[in-house]
Amino acid sequence: MNKKQQVMDFTYFYGQQVINIIHEYDNPLALEFSNGGLVIECPWRLKKADAVIAGQADWKLNASFEWRYHIAKKILGKRINNIVWYEDLNILRVYLTEEYLLDLFQDSAMFEGWDLHGENGFSFISLPGGSMDYLPKSVY
Repeated sequence: MNKKQQVMDFTYFYGQQVINIIHEYDNPLALEFSNGGLVIECPWRLKKADAVIAGQADWKLNASFEWRYHIAKKILGKRINNIVWYEDLNILRVYLTEEYLLDLFQDSAMFEGWDLHGENGFSFISLPGGSMDYLPKSVY
């Protein structure tokens, strides 16, 4: 684990497209990007402008494939404009095209929250309790 405070550089992901969304019932939500991906095992919400479209509670409550596909296709094909890590809040925010936002909240002392990874070796994992494991692409 990297305990030293590091500046997060997410520029590798900018412009990448959401090319696949894995949304099976008992598995974490996973987004596949052009050159990486994001596995989500924590609370999240998808917003369009200022309105919440869906969140983890909705996702768990409504397990129908049709409903999940309807939500998933809203971000399928969108590109990443920006990623911001709010360290003091343990929130990762992914800005997508067409005013979509995906917020991830680490809320567990026992489980990882997310794994943002790139094909270039980049890794940003939310560890149990809110600490982070960050490997910038430059280490490879």
